[in-house]
Amino acid sequence: MFGDQLRDLSAWMAAAGIDTLELTGPSVRLRLVGDGGDQATKQQVDAPEPASVVTAPVAGHFLHHHPLHTTALAPAGTQVRAGHIVGLLRIDMLVVPVLAPRDGRIGATLVPHDTLVGFGTGLIELQPIEREAQ
Repeated sequence: MFGDQLRDLSAWMAAAGIDTLELTGPSVRLRLVGDGGDQATKQQVDAPEPASVVTAPVAGHFLHHHPLHTTALAPAGTQVRAGHIVGLLRIDMLVVPVLAPRDGRIGATLVPHDTLVGFGTGLIELQPIEREAQ
């Protein structure tokens, strides 16, 4: 933000009785603290990336493994990349892949095998991959 925009935002925050405005994203936190005057300070801090949940793209029976196999497609602890198949949804005779939306490590499975789920149902926790310090 530019100085004029920060001053305006600080004035609006003061007028509304807001002394702190904090916005958090996957890898950054922006915090604006108004002092009640005509200035605000900006503080940017690296925040840990939160876990996310893989959701059902359509309604169907959630399968941890292919119907002809017994090994889970993505057991807990498995590191996956965006687009990796982490489960399946069975819709009658059709089997649709459930894909990881981003790189991560498989956490808890939230739904038992062969459970009927609706669109958007949380299926699997996806933990962030720890980045090595360079």
